[in-house]
Amino acid sequence: MLLLPGLGDALAASPLLRGLASAAEPFDALTWQAPVTEYVRALGTARDVVELPWRPRAAELLRVIAGLRRRRYDRCILPFPATRWQYAAVARAAGGRRLWMHEYGGASSAIAATTAGVRVPLRGGHRLAENLRLARAMALGEAAESLQYLIPAQWRASTIAGVLGIHPGSMAYKGNESKRWPYERFVALARSQAAKGRHVRFFLGPHENREAARAETDFLGDAAVAVIREPLTEAAQRLSECEVFVGNDAGFTHLASGLGVKTLALFGMTSEVRGAPIGPAIALRPSLCPACHDEGSHRFVCVRRLDYRCIVRDVEFGAVDQNVDRLFELSTVKQELSLEGPFRLYGKAYS
Repeated sequence: MLLLPGLGDALAASPLLRGLASAAEPFDALTWQAPVTEYVRALGTARDVVELPWRPRAAELLRVIAGLRRRRYDRCILPFPATRWQYAAVARAAGGRRLWMHEYGGASSAIAATTAGVRVPLRGGHRLAENLRLARAMALGEAAESLQYLIPAQWRASTIAGVLGIHPGSMAYKGNESKRWPYERFVALARSQAAKGRHVRFFLGPHENREAARAETDFLGDAAVAVIREPLTEAAQRLSECEVFVGNDAGFTHLASGLGVKTLALFGMTSEVRGAPIGPAIALRPSLCPACHDEGSHRFVCVRRLDYRCIVRDVEFGAVDQNVDRLFELSTVKQELSLEGPFRLYGKAYS
């Protein structure tokens, strides 16, 4: 059993997904969100996908776990990031004979110590690299070595020149909204790029209901801007047709770069070293305030109490607009990934 909470987390687990598929090892996936369920089902490699209710009640959670225990798994796998002890508790409760995860310390490691298994040390660098090391520990073979996102083939489409994709959102849970560049600036960006003769697709997902209501009014009568609210499979195909995309550090941004769209990702409190989208992407983080998000934190908060200026003020409109223009001009986008490096966990800095 493989636990996959968010879309970005699922994409970061690509070495494990690719390795399991190549080894022809039957596995089930446990997901928390409909988009992740769509993604895993579209891959077609999982034997079954079990979706937990969003913010489940105790009775619902126990019912799902009881069903998982009856399957008698040989092993449960927790891809990075699974820093919260609740992930280890769910995996442990599912009853797998062996638990494979990273060494997080604290309650997570204490829970993992109650069963057989392997805990792989964290070494920093990109999230994909952490899962690559977990795949190596599991001896999943050469297929797991790829540092690329695993994308369903049916989600890919031919690029339409001059089309810009924009997604102003992110998951709306435990402060994830704090990672977002202000919505009004995304609207201004859409209008600026439309004025330059480009066609804009303004994507809105299940966590942007408030923005969706505003967007219908903001772009009313604007033929150059299309507001798109579709299930992930259809949205991914529309996204794949874009020449350039811009969005926050969120799953849809990672999907864009994985589809081969030239991508501009806007970073604030989260680390662009840890989470840059894989593919033809530029991770823009101009703030001099260091990335402060602690991977062991239960919420996204501005620890220096600067009102999230790293994303709200330091990411300036002009810089974003210019970088979008630059991406339209570039034929290729080169990217270098850090496979090891400093990170923060439970209030402690590691190097």
